[in-house]
Amino acid sequence: MLVLGAALGSLATIGWISVGGEIQLLERWSSDYDDIAHYREVRDFVSERYVGESDPDALVRVALSSMVESLDEYSRYYHTSDEIDGFKRETRGSFAGIGIVFMNSLDPGPIRVLFPCEGSAAERAGVRVGDLIVRVDGVSLAGLDRREARGTFLGEEGTEVTLGIVGLDGEEREVRVTREERTDPSVRHPHFVDDELKIAYLAITSFTTETPAEFGFALTALGEVGMQGLILDLRGNPGGILKSAVEIAEHFIPRGVITKTRGRDEPVLYERDTLSERDLLDLPLVVLVDGGSASSSEVLAGALQDHRVAVLVGSPTYGKARVQSVRHFIEADALAKVTSSYYQTPSGRDLDRTEARPWGIRPDITVEVEAATKREIHRHINRYDPPREALQALFAWEDSSAEEILPKDPTDPQLEAAVTLMRGERPSGS
Repeated sequence: MLVLGAALGSLATIGWISVGGEIQLLERWSSDYDDIAHYREVRDFVSERYVGESDPDALVRVALSSMVESLDEYSRYYHTSDEIDGFKRETRGSFAGIGIVFMNSLDPGPIRVLFPCEGSAAERAGVRVGDLIVRVDGVSLAGLDRREARGTFLGEEGTEVTLGIVGLDGEEREVRVTREERTDPSVRHPHFVDDELKIAYLAITSFTTETPAEFGFALTALGEVGMQGLILDLRGNPGGILKSAVEIAEHFIPRGVITKTRGRDEPVLYERDTLSERDLLDLPLVVLVDGGSASSSEVLAGALQDHRVAVLVGSPTYGKARVQSVRHFIEADALAKVTSSYYQTPSGRDLDRTEARPWGIRPDITVEVEAATKREIHRHINRYDPPREALQALFAWEDSSAEEILPKDPTDPQLEAAVTLMRGERPSGS
């Protein structure tokens, strides 16, 4: 698997075997094993002389983490279940859960439901807008931080979880929900930003294995209601699966190179597949980028810019022109990712940031925003849209509480500039 903005792979073939209860590291890159002999000397010294308790398995995993992560800032070694599950969720775009969107809050303790996702296990089980979840499987959420509390809803597909709930009406009840595999959508907020001119907008928050299908579905839906132009938002998108970014580019680039990579092996050209069944979209396209757009986002933005099929608006991108390779070491139940190649745009631009050039791609029209505005924009992009069925309950909750339940759209000068450009006008200050 090639991942941009994720990284793993391996410098060697690594595995684990248990001999006499001792975990030993196997490797192939050293012919005389001097490095392994030295590791054993240090390990034995720690075991014999360290005043506290030491876990031999943990020491090995820390050594492996240090080895991989010393390569560069993008290479990683994952060995805990949380790390591995998080990586798989980022790349696959799916997870086993119950399908609830929660109120944004940093306060520890019980969690307030904003809404259950459409068609989710939680919705079918009777979880409602505004429910306060105070217990999970009989255990109180009091004192748990937000990450710990939300982690209690995840688990293996098919397992059941019991929620202790207090509704907006004060009624207490228990709801049993069966966890199921769910897609965490990477394509969000498809809608018209100009109903008269049929200018559409959608955001891609990351590139997972599911992103091309989600993107195609959104394009079809927007096309059926008359889309005449598209604003594609890649702001804050840190990257993901290279192949997915290439497939998105194929919707807009009629022929030629989309990106090219160079590493230890022969250079690889990623070109539009002439046999691709993806429909070519011949319509005005503006792409929003900023300093949070990295890796696969830059592959897509750079290809669209080089082929002159889109205008880039926003601020300079991050500058991560590196591809990672990933390997799963099954016996050790570990993952590693290492930088395996660099990529260039179709015209040969190297986008990896340097001290002299601390960015990747310069947009065609630069619109800078303040840091606080940027954070609000990113939060908005990463929110989930409520299903239509939940809107009435959400509005009623908002009216009765006199609070802002559904966050308002933030001030967004970059999006405003993109809409102005799509209307055939030049954005102010550009």
